[in-house]
Amino acid sequence: MTTWMETELGSWGQAAIVLALAAVLSSGASHGSMAPEESSVEDEMEALVAEVGPDWDVVEDYLEHERTWMARILASGKVSEDGSSPNLGEAGSATPRVFVVRASGDGAPPRAEMEQALRAALEARPGAESADLRSEDGDSPASTDGSVPDAPDVRRAAAAAIAILEVGGTHEKTVEAAEFLVNNAAMTPGGEEYASRGARALLEYAPDYEGWGLILQRMHLLGRVGPARQAAAPAVFRVLASEAEDPVLRATGRYYVAAGRMQFANAPGISEGERAARRERALDAAAGLSAGVEEEDFPGDARTFAEAEADLFRSIRHGTVGSKVPDLAGSRLDGVPERLSDYRGRVVLLDFWATWCAPCVAALPEKRQLVADLPADRFALLSISVDAELETVTGFLEDEPMPWSNWHVGMQSDITRTLQVGSYPTYILIDEHGEILAKRNHLPDDFVTLIEEAVGRSAE
Repeated sequence: MTTWMETELGSWGQAAIVLALAAVLSSGASHGSMAPEESSVEDEMEALVAEVGPDWDVVEDYLEHERTWMARILASGKVSEDGSSPNLGEAGSATPRVFVVRASGDGAPPRAEMEQALRAALEARPGAESADLRSEDGDSPASTDGSVPDAPDVRRAAAAAIAILEVGGTHEKTVEAAEFLVNNAAMTPGGEEYASRGARALLEYAPDYEGWGLILQRMHLLGRVGPARQAAAPAVFRVLASEAEDPVLRATGRYYVAAGRMQFANAPGISEGERAARRERALDAAAGLSAGVEEEDFPGDARTFAEAEADLFRSIRHGTVGSKVPDLAGSRLDGVPERLSDYRGRVVLLDFWATWCAPCVAALPEKRQLVADLPADRFALLSISVDAELETVTGFLEDEPMPWSNWHVGMQSDITRTLQVGSYPTYILIDEHGEILAKRNHLPDDFVTLIEEAVGRSAE
């Protein structure tokens, strides 16, 4: 089993931390690397809905088992065995386990605080009294050989939640069932539709629902996990943008429609013309989204809608592949300020990372090899730490040398907001003229080849 942990700043303006534990499972939610045919998946779920019925106890039983499973992973310390990370926005076999929880402070908290926040979220779920993170002697409650058990299968619980919604809004657990589908059912084959159904049910049956901020952040995150799941979030956001009676929800829907189109513009392997067209569609969706609600708070965020719209416009224009980055600033580890323009004339690989990010640390040998292989007069690796404390980074480098340019900016910074950095690691390749060539979340061979080719062209 391979697991990884990621943080994402919800809408960039608050201290909301997304903890994602993803697993390539031999059984349970992923069911292998080959996805079943869509019709077969739908037929199986339909039969399961009829079998289980609107039984909330089935959902509670699943939540208890999942909470225990998550607690055992935390207690085992097995955040990453091989440092792998799914390439968000592209196909992958990893199945996400994502909780959106709140943590204190304005920067990325240390891992201890992240785990404490996740534990608090787990303990707030049904049946929390039965989940002990560690036994009395401090050992993991996982199996005696130190392995982590397989994740519980979410399908029966998803079927029960769907059956509750099919009652038509009269079941006492309608809201909870809808939230469950958004937060959990997307982990099933074909589950993107179930997540969308849950969000739509909240809109239909809970007009005074107050939890949209975290629900929509969750849906937006799902849109980053791969093509099979990208259908869920846009469908929900389009409904909000066109059908929500609340002007705040309509504006929020438009925001996320535009943000999704912006992500779509970063997809690899598309033509320059298509990328430009996608960027224009994102700008069209963003234009005027805050009209009438300019000073209202963006749901789940510290910004106003006017500020959110301005930030989104800037990111579409300057933070997408094919655009030119503005002259953003940061601070070196010795406190000396620098700007991206200081690196103009060289191909630059921006490496957004943190000491608590296992895939970031696992990629250090590859980054060291890049710096060793490529000429320093035409290539620069700029690692940008989002750790909360500078001392955490400098202490880490004492044991793990990173002999290239390093900045420390914390989680909330102008550079992470503008370049839409929300998951770690994030790699952004910029040519010698400041144009963004690619954005990726790991360093596969084809991306390394792209870096080498860009450096080669810079010498011409």
